[in-house]
Amino acid sequence: MKIALFYYDGFGEFEIVLAGLIFHHEHDIISIALEDREYKSEECQRFCVDKIIKDIDPDSIDLLIIPGGDPTPLVDNRELKRFVEDLVRKNKKIGGICGGASLLAGLGVLKGKKCTGNTSGVKPNDDAFKYYSESILSDEYVVIDGNIITAQGQAYVEFAIELARQMGLCKTQEEYDESVRWFKNIR
Repeated sequence: MKIALFYYDGFGEFEIVLAGLIFHHEHDIISIALEDREYKSEECQRFCVDKIIKDIDPDSIDLLIIPGGDPTPLVDNRELKRFVEDLVRKNKKIGGICGGASLLAGLGVLKGKKCTGNTSGVKPNDDAFKYYSESILSDEYVVIDGNIITAQGQAYVEFAIELARQMGLCKTQEEYDESVRWFKNIR
């Protein structure tokens, strides 16, 4: 299976690094972006991309992961919107955490869907709240609605493990709970 990590300037690397760790043995991971250039994360790390979106066959992607950060400038990007909508139509899994969920909402993907997002849930005073006007908001850490997985930024551990469960790597609730305890160092 192929997992695509979407990069943009200022993305939250820490929110997706565990997903990369979990998937790297079992799946092919690629980094994708709108342009073939270097991207700087929120943590000031520099990242190169493997492919740009226009060169990707959506059928080759099994899971798209969109990290948080401030993706507001991307909400009106038609190329990204078409790509994500194509993945949705093809029933591919899409995960958005924190600002990544807000980007999905801004692209219209979360209309009528149960979801969460932002740092610790979407609140009426959040700048991104307007994007969620037609969504069913939840205060849960991680929400699954069909093929869409959204998470609050503080739930990056739960998000990574839920993505693993959605892709068949974590098969039982016991495995899920054990993984959360291990990553959070809970005995």
